[in-house]
Amino acid sequence: MKKTLIAILSSAIVCHAFADNIAIKQGTDYTVLSGPISKPLPAKAGRVNVTEFYSYACIHCSILEPTLDKWYAGTKNVDLNRIQVVWENNFSGYAKINATAQALNLGTKFNQQVFNATMTEHKNLEDKTQLQAFLNANKSIVDPKKFMASYNSFTMSTKPQEYAQYTTAYNITGTPTFIVGNKYVTSPAQPEQLIKVIQALVDKVKKEQKIK
Repeated sequence: MKKTLIAILSSAIVCHAFADNIAIKQGTDYTVLSGPISKPLPAKAGRVNVTEFYSYACIHCSILEPTLDKWYAGTKNVDLNRIQVVWENNFSGYAKINATAQALNLGTKFNQQVFNATMTEHKNLEDKTQLQAFLNANKSIVDPKKFMASYNSFTMSTKPQEYAQYTTAYNITGTPTFIVGNKYVTSPAQPEQLIKVIQALVDKVKKEQKIK
């Protein structure tokens, strides 16, 4: 993926690793946003917002997905959001897929199938014909008519521009990149370390904001 340095997910990652307390260092494991964002990512009071900037066309994001979901399942007062990056008008179709999946709360199974279709089967789901065929083949997890109705709505037509603005505002140059608490930005790292850094940053934000 563009400028990404994330290595392939190690099969040695196990669930207890998510809870390991590690010392993280600013400038090495993470950076701090340099200034306020004019249109920041939405966040709920009393919860830590973790936003993953990813791409359905990123193999590293695809491999990280199951482990990220396992980590998230064990969190408390954390919201995990995913935003499909949009660079120079690229990936607009995937941005709409991302936004539609979130609006319909399709979850991990759907996301993983999109990754499989894109990365393993080399399909271009930005092409509506291929997208429709993909949906028809996955009726057990998605209603094709309902999906396309949302996908073609005015609300979804605005999402590529919105995601492009977020991608630029947060200076996202590689995927996956995580914004934690709308303040901390993860640095490229091997997946096992990346998950630990995210957890450490969540703990840091909870302490700062006195969230239990």
